[in-house]
Amino acid sequence: MERPNDKWLQRIIIPVLLLVANAAYWEEYDSLWRYLGWSLVGILYVQLVWERLVEWMLKIRERYPDIKQTRIRIALTFLGYIGIAGLAQALFVAVASQTAWAAAPLTTREFIVHLLVGQLAVVVTGAVYETLYFLNKYRDAVQEAEIVQKVTLQNQYDCLKNQINPHFLFNSLSALSALISEDKQRATEFLDEMASVYRYLLQAGQRPLVSIQTETAFIRSFLHLLEARYGTALRWQVAISNDLTESMLPPLTFQTLVENALRHNVLLPDQPLVITIQSTDDGHVEVVNNIQRKSVQVQTRPTGLTDLIARYKALEFPRLVISDDNGYFTVRLPVLSKKQADALVNAA
Repeated sequence: MERPNDKWLQRIIIPVLLLVANAAYWEEYDSLWRYLGWSLVGILYVQLVWERLVEWMLKIRERYPDIKQTRIRIALTFLGYIGIAGLAQALFVAVASQTAWAAAPLTTREFIVHLLVGQLAVVVTGAVYETLYFLNKYRDAVQEAEIVQKVTLQNQYDCLKNQINPHFLFNSLSALSALISEDKQRATEFLDEMASVYRYLLQAGQRPLVSIQTETAFIRSFLHLLEARYGTALRWQVAISNDLTESMLPPLTFQTLVENALRHNVLLPDQPLVITIQSTDDGHVEVVNNIQRKSVQVQTRPTGLTDLIARYKALEFPRLVISDDNGYFTVRLPVLSKKQADALVNAA
């Protein structure tokens, strides 16, 4: 957690306040040197106590940083302020009253007054710090909400674009036309898969999360269509554990990663692109493809993986884990149980 910029407080405000406060007791000092000496001691004491208070503040902010945790953060922060400042003030006043430097022993009333003044100063200063922190967090939340709104609108557009993608439709119809003249049985199967794909695309924008079983059924149909187009240049495998079929993830996740692999890699019959969608032992899903990058990349608007990461963030999902090594590109997808997914959607 980054420390607030409080050099102005330490170097200017605290020394000036201590000099003014000690000037109020000028009559109790028998010399200018005693006044300056006690002022210097006071400045050093306040600096030391303030460092402890800032450490406590940062510790609580690190544990409860979110704007939704403001109440508990404020409560714990100020309880710490009161405890630290109260103990420090009590020790300082007690020691000061027993030293030869003190102008006169402090009475109980004066002790309480010093204690309350210290507490008031800490509470007021702490309130200013917390207000600034809250305003910064609120500003960040507003900016993030605007980003999420833009991403949501872009996702809606992308979903609509996917539903009527003319290139995909043209390629699918071309493959279907070829199959009709070659193998009517395969053409019928292809048409069924095509209908399944477009049915899913039409429904994808209507729900934030779908089951892995539903997403898997869709991606199998989608890969069958791609297989008819690319032939032996594309190989694929889907192996999802039965334990994860009811788990949830954003719709079109698998399609996005498959298209990302197609966009960036070469597909040739003697150099096939191999895509594997599989579950892991620790309850995640991985989408893996071998890396055989195109020598020339087409420059387009950032899509695919970038948008998918933004979608996961907008839904407050755990982060994707992406690795690019040993000749394989792997995206590790977090999934939610049905209960977790329901809670997430209801909270949104």
